[in-house]
Amino acid sequence: MAIFHLSVKIISRSKGQSAIASAAYRSGQRLIDRETGQVKDFTHKRGVQYSEIQLPEQASNTYNDRETLWNAVQTKEAKINAQLAREVEVAVPVELNRDQQIQLVHDYVQQNFVDQGMCADWSMHDKADGNPHVHIMLTMRSFKANGEWAPKQKSVYLMDKNGHKIPQIDPQTHEQKIGARGRKMWKRTTQTYNDWNNRDQVEKWRRSWAEACNDYLAPDLQLDHRSYQRQEKEQVPTIHEGPVARQMGPRSERVQINQAIEAQNGLLRQLQQEWERLKQQLEQLKAVLVRLQERFSLEEKKQTMVQAKHAEKPEVASKGAETTYDPHKLYELMQEKLQEAKTAKQERESQKYHESSKSKRYHPGINRERGPHR
Repeated sequence: MAIFHLSVKIISRSKGQSAIASAAYRSGQRLIDRETGQVKDFTHKRGVQYSEIQLPEQASNTYNDRETLWNAVQTKEAKINAQLAREVEVAVPVELNRDQQIQLVHDYVQQNFVDQGMCADWSMHDKADGNPHVHIMLTMRSFKANGEWAPKQKSVYLMDKNGHKIPQIDPQTHEQKIGARGRKMWKRTTQTYNDWNNRDQVEKWRRSWAEACNDYLAPDLQLDHRSYQRQEKEQVPTIHEGPVARQMGPRSERVQINQAIEAQNGLLRQLQQEWERLKQQLEQLKAVLVRLQERFSLEEKKQTMVQAKHAEKPEVASKGAETTYDPHKLYELMQEKLQEAKTAKQERESQKYHESSKSKRYHPGINRERGPHR
């Protein structure tokens, strides 16, 4: 299975290292160290499958020769603590065939190192032990336009916020200092000639290697340059075993540690799968709960509307009863009107009776000529 591995280290004189010896070992060749006259012969080394030198446009074609290139580097880097080369080591996906592996590394080296001005000398190692990898040796200096080695540092003028050079002021005269040949003096600072030593470059190279590999790998085999912690994965990383430990197998302490880590990671994966299953069930239950809440809310609205309708009906009936159509009240009203009519009739009849009886009585002075009845 494809694994991600990219490490960066410096080959330097302060560690007692030699650029020639390092190049000879990685390429499995015989090289002469012209500085010491020693011969570094690693032609007996097994597992070197391919070697290549890639040069930027400014570099001389003579540096296509490995011995010439690294002897020139050692001549230029003469200090006792000089950094001779940078080495990038990467693990190559076992899923790719040899031609694909070579093309992958060639393109990656060109894009990330050579196009930035570095000379790259790389070799692919594979002992058929499931650990194909590549050693990439890189020069530390840039090249000038004329093909000469550039300095590692350069002096540049300090600028103010308006982009103007800042003068050096004489503390006694408070005027700008004047140097040799009457030239004005300006403040300067020292900068590295290139940014290859910046820490963020390693992160960039790691990400680019993962992306380059993923262009060749299937979706389920994609690599990630980030650590398990940065990926927020509950997984313990294994330790580097190396060729000696691989040859020893289970007798090696490193191999035993990795076997224990793999067993632990297997349990973690099972727990993660169980957790994912539980999360899916929880999401399903949440969806069901949301649907039930929606139905309950809808039923509650309907119930509220029905109750509002029932509350309005008695009020309408009472209003109608007060105005026209309550039969009980209408009957009572009719009885009341009949009683009133009956009472009025009785009063009229009583009054008529009294009036008629009054008219029949004898009144003196009326009909005197006729006289009294006999």
